[in-house]
Amino acid sequence: MTPATRTRAQALALPGLPESVSQAREFAAGCLPAGCPRVDEVALVVSELATNAVLHSASGVPGGTFVVLVDVEPSSVAVAVADQGPALVPAMRPLGEGGHGLDLVAALADAYEVTTTETGRTAWVRLDWGAE
Repeated sequence: MTPATRTRAQALALPGLPESVSQAREFAAGCLPAGCPRVDEVALVVSELATNAVLHSASGVPGGTFVVLVDVEPSSVAVAVADQGPALVPAMRPLGEGGHGLDLVAALADAYEVTTTETGRTAWVRLDWGAE
């Protein structure tokens, strides 16, 4: 891919239901270029972040939603999942306490950030690969 083939960011809003997690994963994977070497990692990261939105935020209450954003660059992809809060961020837990999805996300990511506001939380991850 060359810089001229950079995609525009694509977003998808989904209901905060467990079945939306697979839709989020498929959407993100479908935004990637053919042969992307990190498609499995992107799918895993989006799956974990979408699951957290559904289970640990107001997005998972009746009528709640979350948004998946995917921005593909020539040698990386940024994915974000924005939920409806609350402002408390699911925490990484010490080994043996279960719930290690965010540890996995952080380990796979080349950059990872969570921001919170009064109305929600956004988890952002960048995954890099070698330029073609």
